[in-house]
Amino acid sequence: MWPWLDIIRPLNCTMSGAAAVIGAFLVASIFSPGIFLAFLAVFLITAAGNVINDYVDVESDRINRPKRPIPSMKISRKSALIFAIMLFAAGILTTVIINNVLCLIIALVNSLLLVAYSTHLQNKVLLGNLTVAYLASSTFLFGGAAAGDITLPLLLMLMAGLATFSREIVKDLQDLQGDRQSFLKKMTYRIKQSFGDRFRVDKSGIKLKYKTIYAILVASFSLWLAIIISIIPYSWGILGDIYLFLLVPTDAVFVFSSIILIKRRNYRFVSKLIKIGMALGLLAFLIGASF
Repeated sequence: MWPWLDIIRPLNCTMSGAAAVIGAFLVASIFSPGIFLAFLAVFLITAAGNVINDYVDVESDRINRPKRPIPSMKISRKSALIFAIMLFAAGILTTVIINNVLCLIIALVNSLLLVAYSTHLQNKVLLGNLTVAYLASSTFLFGGAAAGDITLPLLLMLMAGLATFSREIVKDLQDLQGDRQSFLKKMTYRIKQSFGDRFRVDKSGIKLKYKTIYAILVASFSLWLAIIISIIPYSWGILGDIYLFLLVPTDAVFVFSSIILIKRRNYRFVSKLIKIGMALGLLAFLIGASF
């Protein structure tokens, strides 16, 4: 039983489901069957995405994560694929029970994107980052739709998605900075296709195909967009003064992150800062919606 639990990464699934509950809470603070179903649907579809990712990445996992269920042969690759299909079907069926058209659309789109990400997008510069950002933040919208209103969850989704997009770019830059040689040794002969999509090799070693400054500017611009989005709930009168008060440290962290990213390029520090800013922003939305 444990390999089947391990392959879905239950903590990751629970966190995704919790995001749907948060999205619903912004709309209705009363727990309802629809909110539970939203949590369950997100949990199942996230689990399916995790399984399909392991199914696709089996060759690289044999090198980097040999104890994972498929490379360790605790679960066969064919069984994992069948399990993923069953989880996708269960998640979509649960969404049908919610009886909300937008929820069903999000569930179908996200299921397709999870497959596309594992098979084609995870090593694509920026596009892969954008996909991760959307998938992570769309759960807020899913929960809001299940609870009957999407205005505030949509704004949270946009802010969180933009911040996540920025952080994913920074994490790529951080990984490149710290793991050039180990990546070259471990990955080139096994994953030539994905390696070629993201990196190039010359006499000086491994480099991004695109200039680092472009990635930094995109990440910084994304943070500033997140700041602009974060102000909308107050300017539209959806959330009040308490939200604005709590929003100040959030936006301050995002501004500081952008400055450090451009001037010092301390990727590890900036990644942590953005994560803190996202947590503060989420707290501002939750408390602001409660008063």
